[in-house]
Amino acid sequence: MLGGTTYQELRMETKNQTPDTTGMNEDIDFERLELLDRATELARQMFEYPTEAHVEGVLDRLLWNEFHGFGEAGASTLH
Repeated sequence: MLGGTTYQELRMETKNQTPDTTGMNEDIDFERLELLDRATELARQMFEYPTEAHVEGVLDRLLWNEFHGFGEAGASTLH
């Protein structure tokens, strides 16, 4: 019992409500998520404690490389 309400009463109250699906209609860019995962892996290989800025830098380079057809070459090069 929750504050005088039984489980069955609570279920009946929520049964007719429409679930909140805000944001669920947006398409997920799986290719970008894969690049983010790869950028995270490369940043961890290059830096002992990679920051968000490290990962973003590698991700930016991966995106630039992909646009120009270079693959991962130089994506995690230290300057």
